[in-house]
Amino acid sequence: MPDRPVRVGLVTSVGRTLDAFFPAIVERLEERGFAVSSASGTQSRLPAWTPLAGFSQRPSWSVPTAIRAVRAWSRELDHDVVITNTATASALVRAARLRAPVIYFCHGLHWGRDTEPGALPWRVVETALLRRTAGVITINRDDQAWFERHGGPRVHRLPYGVGVPLEDYPQADVPDGSLDLLWVGDFTPRKRPLLAVAVIRRLVDRGCDVRLRMLGDGPLHTAVLREIAAQGLDRVIRADGRGRVAPALASATALLHTAEWEGLPRVALEAAAVGRWSYGFDVKGLRDAPLVRVAPDGDVDSLARLIQDDDARGALREVPDVRTSLSVTAAADGIGAAILDTLGRSQPAHRDGSRPTE
Repeated sequence: MPDRPVRVGLVTSVGRTLDAFFPAIVERLEERGFAVSSASGTQSRLPAWTPLAGFSQRPSWSVPTAIRAVRAWSRELDHDVVITNTATASALVRAARLRAPVIYFCHGLHWGRDTEPGALPWRVVETALLRRTAGVITINRDDQAWFERHGGPRVHRLPYGVGVPLEDYPQADVPDGSLDLLWVGDFTPRKRPLLAVAVIRRLVDRGCDVRLRMLGDGPLHTAVLREIAAQGLDRVIRADGRGRVAPALASATALLHTAEWEGLPRVALEAAAVGRWSYGFDVKGLRDAPLVRVAPDGDVDSLARLIQDDDARGALREVPDVRTSLSVTAAADGIGAAILDTLGRSQPAHRDGSRPTE
């Protein structure tokens, strides 16, 4: 008799998170013998998906409804383990006291440094929820260290997060000519887009032939446009909204990233897949990205000097090939290993009955 598949439940707050990160991961897990069902508060395109009443991206008064819904869903599908991702969903699922053990797939604890005053409520909540957590998957060294320091059970780390769909980010040679930087993200205080403008100002003042394209939108977009005009950088910086990232990376020399902290920035992984260095500040998450060079946090002069010096000596065009490590397959296999370690089980068979060699 073949082994019964390990029944895995996957829960996020909203369906677009499932659709953005997990289709290829689910496919790979099922190839390796897992049976995966998913659920969220809004529609997802994943097969075996279920809507959960009361689930939303932000905490709300519907907590009792959400807890009843996730309990009924997991009980009906007789899960062996449930993986929960995103902050609100992870809190609800762990508070629900499911029959199945719960693995928290943490895309980033919601603080940069433990000493930040604003981090205290988040740290209190997360410490309390650890008692209802059977395993943890992290994607950066700082979060891994926090969980281990606070007695987190079976802490695993995926060094390259959920990976990159490599077919969507083909490798490309670094263009010759001027220094063309790319910034990608939401125009929010945590992403600090105004620091990107400040870095370009320093590079221009240092006589560097540089251009910057900024892809994204958000509450600080208007402020960024005003600052570009005030600095006289209209011909140097474009900040004209959202756009396709892969071709923008292919036409760029390097990625500029200015966030205050990250889980592990997906755009830095995408840049590495295309064959581009990332430049930013030495903060949580970014410091763990592949092909990254960092300056002290907030030190605009040091970051500008680092970029200019690397450009002058040709380092921006000497890019190691790290694509194999960035595959979604590698990420899915890491998640599978964390599931089995949490359950204390052996490696499941592939659909054809063979077993992996790792």
